[in-house]
Amino acid sequence: MAKTTASDVLKGTFARVFLDGDEIATFTNIEATVTPNYEDVQIGFDVDRTAVSWTGEGTLSMQATNSITTKLFNKLKANKEIRFTIEAELTKKSTGETQFTSMPNCTLDSLPLVAWKKGALVENEIGFRFLPSEVQSTQLID
Repeated sequence: MAKTTASDVLKGTFARVFLDGDEIATFTNIEATVTPNYEDVQIGFDVDRTAVSWTGEGTLSMQATNSITTKLFNKLKANKEIRFTIEAELTKKSTGETQFTSMPNCTLDSLPLVAWKKGALVENEIGFRFLPSEVQSTQLID
């Protein structure tokens, strides 16, 4: 069994959201999942399944700042079909290798307009959807 050391650890460098080329926010956590959707097909006496589509969904966590969410809300009011680009980077500490993922044409499931708590740092989780066929990953880590 290969020995794993602290220098082999992968660390998330950033997750950012862009709108019309402008960076809107930096996030503290990102998770994105692609789920295949299947339909049953009959092959002779057997029933198998075939993939008919993909669904891309994820969540972002960000520190709550009223100015960011208010600006986003105003943009959403002005354009109900607004789309975002989400970018994320992962770095391998020992080699400096990076893996970069870009998800264009994302839509947000919700927008935490106000989230305040006296004397505490508030973090919000935002769900999003994306088109799996448009995801681009470069500089993959071996």
